[in-house]
Amino acid sequence: MIIFHCADTHLGYRTFNKTVPLDEEDAGLNQREADIYNAWDRLVEKAIEAKPDVFIHAGDFFDRVSPSNRAIVRAREGLYKLSEAGIKSIVLAGNHETPRLSETGHVFSLLERIPDVSVLYDGKPQIVEIGDLLVTGVAHSSNLADQVSQASPDPNYKYNILVTHGSIKGAGIGFEGIRVFENHELNQTTLPIELFQKPWDYIALGHYHNYTRLQDNMCYCSSPERLSISEADSPKGYVIVEFPGPKFEHKEIEAREFIKLEYDAKEHGHDSLTDKLMEKIKFSEPEGKIVRLRIKNLTKELWATVDRKSLQSVARKAVNLVIEPDLVTSSTFAISTSEIGPLTEEFQKYIEEVPMEDIDDKEKQFILERAQEVLS
Repeated sequence: MIIFHCADTHLGYRTFNKTVPLDEEDAGLNQREADIYNAWDRLVEKAIEAKPDVFIHAGDFFDRVSPSNRAIVRAREGLYKLSEAGIKSIVLAGNHETPRLSETGHVFSLLERIPDVSVLYDGKPQIVEIGDLLVTGVAHSSNLADQVSQASPDPNYKYNILVTHGSIKGAGIGFEGIRVFENHELNQTTLPIELFQKPWDYIALGHYHNYTRLQDNMCYCSSPERLSISEADSPKGYVIVEFPGPKFEHKEIEAREFIKLEYDAKEHGHDSLTDKLMEKIKFSEPEGKIVRLRIKNLTKELWATVDRKSLQSVARKAVNLVIEPDLVTSSTFAISTSEIGPLTEEFQKYIEEVPMEDIDDKEKQFILERAQEVLS
């Protein structure tokens, strides 16, 4: 028996101002949104090639509670392709598509009538029978830990799989050397490792975007596309699980390249800092990549000499360039009033350039999107 385990496609996700070139498919679409759809298409292709007994998506299928019509259409197209190939699919709701209020309709209701597709989103243990396999899914909810504790394997089935979406606390030192995994994300739930000691044959997790094997029957499969700079070095893809076993293997797929550059201003001499940074960006061959340039040990005075427009110009063929100045005397910097542009653009510059040690890239993006809605 073969299981195709994937998660965190985040259909509808978009960021940065780069659009798909006019001579390419999806011309004019936000480049990162197109990347996400392409990753979903690759997952579907790989699943059809693998011919699994079941395709499992472990949460955050969509990026938000109310995704765009385009995101919904692309999701349905992929699921129909799987159905037409004779593959049964199980799609679990994660924290991103789950409404905070029960009165809000769930986007998964639009997927319920697709043949051979089971969508699990009510927050309680739900079961799907596939021959001698029983899949128990527990979708995201405010009391996820309690609901997971109520789920148990059924000895009447040869194989039992648990599917859920959340952070694991107190995981111990796992196969990949992970001592404790905890994300800090809005509307997320942290689950104690003790909840997963029942005799499940396999536990398919979603939420953490890096492939992580926590137990010999339990793993995060990774996301199929990079969504933040913290994933720069993380291979992207899915997991193939085989029974008897379980034997499981992470399979890589192509994803947008993120690169992390650093320059230590403490070692800077009398040459132009702008020229030094431009040289570093050029050497990284930024075309088609997302680039993060961190400038360490930077004084306000030296930062004031940097021509940011020149840096952006040399990275014009990159999907995006984020400049992070690590100021040694202050965590903020002044924006010259002579160069102030539209409020939405200035706020994006602020979010991208001001050091925020306690806020990760996803939270920055959430803040930026909400601010753009207000300022627009």
